[in-house]
Amino acid sequence: MFLKLQPIIYSLFFLGGLELIILKPEWIFYILAALFFLAIFQGKKVGGKWFFSILPVFFALSSIALLYLISIHFEQQIFIILVALMYYLSLLGAYRLGQYDGDQTAKGMNVAASLATVFFTYASTYGLYLNFDVPLYWLMLVYLLVTLLVSFQYFSIIEADAKKVWTFSFLLALVMVEMVWAMNFWPFGYLTTGVIALILYYILWDLTQSYFLNLLSQKRVVANLVFFSFLIVLVLLSAKWTPVI
Repeated sequence: MFLKLQPIIYSLFFLGGLELIILKPEWIFYILAALFFLAIFQGKKVGGKWFFSILPVFFALSSIALLYLISIHFEQQIFIILVALMYYLSLLGAYRLGQYDGDQTAKGMNVAASLATVFFTYASTYGLYLNFDVPLYWLMLVYLLVTLLVSFQYFSIIEADAKKVWTFSFLLALVMVEMVWAMNFWPFGYLTTGVIALILYYILWDLTQSYFLNLLSQKRVVANLVFFSFLIVLVLLSAKWTPVI
């Protein structure tokens, strides 16, 4: 079933918090703190394990940061509705995985929420970096922390060896930090940079997942590199080569 009362209630709280930010922007730090602590509680409550709080926490923080960068009212409302639905999906996936860790549909929900969290974090953090006098090392630190923990959260579902999960998650995070340092010199806005960073992350994430599931092969590696390199080229050709802030 795709309707569960507890995740629905928590998602409505999240939606209400975002709407309150629009109505009372001066309360943003209080609302952010409230949603942060609620997300910690909600993820653990519905999933039964602490690492299920990782997605709601980072998704809430990155959604607020990205909302802050949207200035048109109707776009803000569309964004709030979409992120509230994704927040519900992350909690529903955690709930179902807490009931049965072999639930493939729930794993798909978790993957969707993980990739959305990574994209929102990459785009919003880079947008704040472009708009404000934020040191580059803070940007790299956020990329490192979020990539590490979000990757760990998903890989822990499919791999029982915690040491191996931490090792691969950390390596993936280090690679993404190096990539964002390189992208810092590119003449693109935060959305374009966020999309490219997400594609690069997905390539590494899929190869790591394939390794854990014993599905890794030379054919898969080549197919990923060719297909996603083509996507990156399309993004670059369609993007404005100026830093839109």
